[in-house]
Amino acid sequence: MTTGLEPIFFPKSIAVIGGSEKPGTIGRALVSNLLGLEGGKKFSGSVYIVNIRGGTAFGMPVYKSILDIPYDVDLAVIAVPAKVVPTVLEECGKKSVKGAIIISAGFGETGEEGRKLEDVLNKIAKKWNFRYLGPNCLGIYNTLNNMDTIFNPSDRQDKPEPGDIAFLSQSGALGAAFLDFCSKENVGLSVFISYGNAANIDESDLIEYLGQETHTKVITMYVEGVKDGRKFYSLAKKVSLKKPIIIYKAGKTSLGERAVRSHTGSLAGNLRVFLGAVKQAGIVLVDQLMDLFACAKGFSKLPLPKNDEVIIVTNGGGAGVVTTDALAREGIKLKDISVEAQEKLREFLPASASVLNPIDILGDAPASRYKKTIEIAINEKPGALIVIALLQSPAINHNEFIKDMSELRSSIDTPLITILPGGRKAREVAMALERNNVPTYDDPETAVRVLKYLIQYSKWLRHQKTSE
Repeated sequence: MTTGLEPIFFPKSIAVIGGSEKPGTIGRALVSNLLGLEGGKKFSGSVYIVNIRGGTAFGMPVYKSILDIPYDVDLAVIAVPAKVVPTVLEECGKKSVKGAIIISAGFGETGEEGRKLEDVLNKIAKKWNFRYLGPNCLGIYNTLNNMDTIFNPSDRQDKPEPGDIAFLSQSGALGAAFLDFCSKENVGLSVFISYGNAANIDESDLIEYLGQETHTKVITMYVEGVKDGRKFYSLAKKVSLKKPIIIYKAGKTSLGERAVRSHTGSLAGNLRVFLGAVKQAGIVLVDQLMDLFACAKGFSKLPLPKNDEVIIVTNGGGAGVVTTDALAREGIKLKDISVEAQEKLREFLPASASVLNPIDILGDAPASRYKKTIEIAINEKPGALIVIALLQSPAINHNEFIKDMSELRSSIDTPLITILPGGRKAREVAMALERNNVPTYDDPETAVRVLKYLIQYSKWLRHQKTSE
C-alpha cells in the first residue's frame, strides 16, 4: 500500500479538532456524521472532540488540545482557521497521530502566502512522519467502516450504499453533488475522496492506493490539474492495467484554466500534453461531467467488449434509428446478422418485424420475445448488445422483463446495456435492473458514449497485452 495512507482510510480512532455542538457549523456536522446522528451512520471506531473552549458536546468531553486526549489517536480531522492549523498539526505530531485530514481553507488557493503556509504544514508532517489530505477539502466518506468526514450534515447530504466505485474529486462541491446523485440512482461507492489542494497527498498517491485497495473496481475522478505529470502518468498506467480510471478534466479553456488557479491554486497544465499522457496511460477521459457517473456504473457492472460490433434489439423503430445514428457518430459498427440467425428470428417474430440490425421486434413485443431475440443475437458474438425497451407498451410485463434481462446479463460475458426512455415507471424498472448489474440509461446518446469508452479501454488493454 502507498506509504502512510492506510490510517487515513481505516483509522481506529479519530479526533475532530474544531469539533462543536453549535448548530450550523462545520465542526458540528463532522462530529454528528461520525457519531451517526441526524441520519448518518456511526463510524466503527472511537471519536474524540477537540475545541479550545473545552466543556462538553453531544454528551462527551471536549478536550482543549489533542494532547489532552488520554487515548491513542490514529487520525486527526482539522477544521480550524488556517493560521491556527500549523500549531494544531504540530500538536498532532507530538500526539503521534498516523494521519490527518485538513478541512480548513485559506492556503495555496489564496496565492503565494497560502502556498508558503502549505510548505510549513509539509515540514511539520515530514518531521513527525505522517501524511495529510487537503487542505481545503471536503474530506472522505468510506462505506467500508462508515468513516464520514464530509462536513455536510447527513440530513442534507445523502450518502451512497457500499459498492465498488471510488470517486476522487478536486472539488468538494461537485463531489457532494456526485454523492447525492449516486445515492439517488442507487449506485454504490467504495470510497469518496475530496483531496482539495493536494499539498501532501496528491491524486497520484490516491490512484496508487486505490489500485491496490481490494474493494474498489473502478476509479473515477474530477481533475483540474495534477501536481506531478510524470508521477501521475507512471502510476496511472500501472493501475489502468488492473482497473479502469475514468477522468473528467476541467480547465480545458483559457477561462477555465484561470478559474482552476483561483479554486485550488493548481495549474491546469498544457492540455495537449495532458491528453497525450492520458491516452498512453489507458485512462478513460470523458467529455461530459455526467458521463463520469454514466461510465462508473457501466464499467462497474459490465465485462469488457471483445470487439467493436454492436447488435441493437428494440421494440421501437425510431429509438433504434436514433441509437444507430449515435453509434455511427462514435465510429462504432453495427454487426451484420447472419442468414442463419435471420431465419431463426423469422420463425417467431411477426412478419413486419425487422431481422436486420437494429432488430425491431415491434411495439407489441412481450418480454418473452425480447428474451428469444437476445438469445439468438448473443450467438452472433457481438462486442455488445443494446436493448431498447419502450416500457409504455401494454405488451411488456415489467417484472418478467426485469427477470429475463437480469438472468441474461448474469449468464453471458457480453456487455448488455438497456435503454429505457420515459419517466417514473421507466426509472423504477431501471433501478431494479441495475440492482442486478444491468446498467440502464434514459437516452441512446449516453448509453452509446459509455459503450464507446468501454471499447476504447478494452482495445488499450488488449494492445498492452500483445505488446508485452
